[in-house]
Amino acid sequence: MLDPAVIARARMRAQRLWSSTFKDPQQALTHLVAVQAQEFPYARWSLAQRSGEPASSVVQRAFDDGRILRTHILRPTWHFVAPRDLRWLMRLSGPRVIAWNARRCRELGLDAKTLAKSNDVIAKAVDEEPKTRRALAAILAQRKLSPDGHRMPYMLMRAELDVIVTSGPLDGKQHTYAAFDARVPDALEITRDQALGRLAKRYFASRGPVTIRDFSWWSGLPMPDVRRATEIAGRALTRIDVDGRLYLFAGEQPSPKAARSRVDLVQIFDEIGIAYTESRDVLWSDRVKFVVPSSTEGYPHVILRDGRLLGRWKVVRARDDVRVEIRIEEKLDAATRKSVERAAERYRRFATS
Repeated sequence: MLDPAVIARARMRAQRLWSSTFKDPQQALTHLVAVQAQEFPYARWSLAQRSGEPASSVVQRAFDDGRILRTHILRPTWHFVAPRDLRWLMRLSGPRVIAWNARRCRELGLDAKTLAKSNDVIAKAVDEEPKTRRALAAILAQRKLSPDGHRMPYMLMRAELDVIVTSGPLDGKQHTYAAFDARVPDALEITRDQALGRLAKRYFASRGPVTIRDFSWWSGLPMPDVRRATEIAGRALTRIDVDGRLYLFAGEQPSPKAARSRVDLVQIFDEIGIAYTESRDVLWSDRVKFVVPSSTEGYPHVILRDGRLLGRWKVVRARDDVRVEIRIEEKLDAATRKSVERAAERYRRFATS
């Protein structure tokens, strides 16, 4: 019998926060398809947790080398995506994100003619080497395309969605944009139905058990597309009703047997929370309920015990070190306190490596 506690543990395993055999962050990313990544330093931790907790510099090197890309996809926010997945994902979700942005672009005076011109300018600018946002803004201004206010991020996002640019290596602490074709390998074009089926199978395998509304939220796809995707996935998915809510998953049915208790520190936008909407309440425990993602008195990140909420954490940076501060309301036994301390130390080692 599935219940929220069993579902929570199953998700930790499906997402490879537990029992991962991945040896590098790109493997973890490929498994998850896309990882929300607007908080860049913490998004790197999400990949490290799922790949043997390598040093921060190892994840950074994979990003700089282009084995991990960062772009706007699925929803109008940043995601990490593996290069081999980016073309088919962008064909599937890019037009949807463009439609989402249409009203804001009109408000900013970014009509079709202006965006076509900015695309041309940006494409030429990154043709020889990656450019920072500041450098691209200067080039656009020279071509009498104002980058002021929110115009610049929306011009850059449109260039991403039109497969002109994607992330380049860091230039010091500054992100760069590189030519899409220079970072993303060629791939055979697949049909829309093939893309829908592929996305559904991989989402349910890496996030399940989940609902179709969860899938719609995460993918940015409307419900007709979501229903079509699950129909195509067909026999690869198992369906089960839990208290009137229909869950889908791939693979074996989650076991109700509880494993050894475990504590994990996850960042505010980690996929264990952000990949769900209708069933995000599975994170709640009998003692702890709060909104995810959110920040309470400066504590944005989440502590999980057995995949469910225990408390919050934040990072305090000193000149030569990183300190993790914990906020937990309930009284902990000695074993749980030590588990929390070990989890905090794992993050501290990552952040300073």
